[in-house]
Amino acid sequence: MFETIMNKHAINQLGFYVKDLEAAARQHSALFGSGPFFYMDPMTQQMNYRGKMIEHTMATAFGQYGNLQIELIQTFSEPNPYDELGRYGFHHISNWVEDFDGALKLFADAGFSTLFTLEAPGMSVAYIDTLEALGHYIEIHAPIPQMWNIFKQAAENWDGKDPWRKLEFPG
Repeated sequence: MFETIMNKHAINQLGFYVKDLEAAARQHSALFGSGPFFYMDPMTQQMNYRGKMIEHTMATAFGQYGNLQIELIQTFSEPNPYDELGRYGFHHISNWVEDFDGALKLFADAGFSTLFTLEAPGMSVAYIDTLEALGHYIEIHAPIPQMWNIFKQAAENWDGKDPWRKLEFPG
């Protein structure tokens, strides 16, 4: 197989923009057996959205569906990179990349603009605007294995009970 932008990095996550985080997590779990879902309280962060710095408040929940992570996103402020989609539902695929700046350059060289970037301690995230070409966005994200392992390990022998859990980091 020849190397392309997309197969250079595996798809690790499917992201969904939702109206109600808990309801969406419970429904996804009931339909697909995904989970358990771990949620974080809403956070306000600075992000570069289409070239302008904005404060954005959102809450997220993460669960596993086989080898894919499911991210659910609920927003509490405007403007934001989720409302651009014009609907709730599937929003992005995520590729976890070791070379974040290099991945940004690959997409830019291929003619795709960056919808938003978020930099926080230990975290770099960007959405690439592939909406016209693919019907969804592409997220690139530096891996955070210590966090992602929490979700994977919880799903390994999960019995389907208690699909909605508060994310607590080990002490």
